[in-house]
Amino acid sequence: MIARQLTLEDCQAVADLETQLFDGRFDAADLRALLGKPAFYGAVLPAADKPTTIHAYCLAYITSMQADIIAIGTDKTKQGRGFGRIILQHLIDVTEQQNVAEITLEVAADNMPARRLYDSCGFHVSGVRKNYYYRGENRCDAVIMVRQCDSAFP
Repeated sequence: MIARQLTLEDCQAVADLETQLFDGRFDAADLRALLGKPAFYGAVLPAADKPTTIHAYCLAYITSMQADIIAIGTDKTKQGRGFGRIILQHLIDVTEQQNVAEITLEVAADNMPARRLYDSCGFHVSGVRKNYYYRGENRCDAVIMVRQCDSAFP
């Protein structure tokens, strides 16, 4: 499978995954609006046999110096198959082509599979936002992670 840039036609499928994974932070209209922003970059990993089916996605803002991942996710029925790694590596490759100095993201402290993925892809913990995420009546910290890009300023 090959990751590619998000298109207008992908917005509803990605919004559906956002609802499945994160209670719908971004709906299709939000995603269409983001596509019009110059610093926005979205990527999807479509099914090899059905390009309209999206297995994973990544949404980011990329400037000349930094990329901020604002959302990344894999369909719950497809988790544990390496799709998250593929979509994350795609974003890393895009940022390296643009000589971005670093990539940042936030992840829930209790999301250990995602944290292991980010760690294995060169991210390190740079901070914590206490009680950032709601878990019903409970709260969970957000872990801020950063990856320095090797190709910045060759």
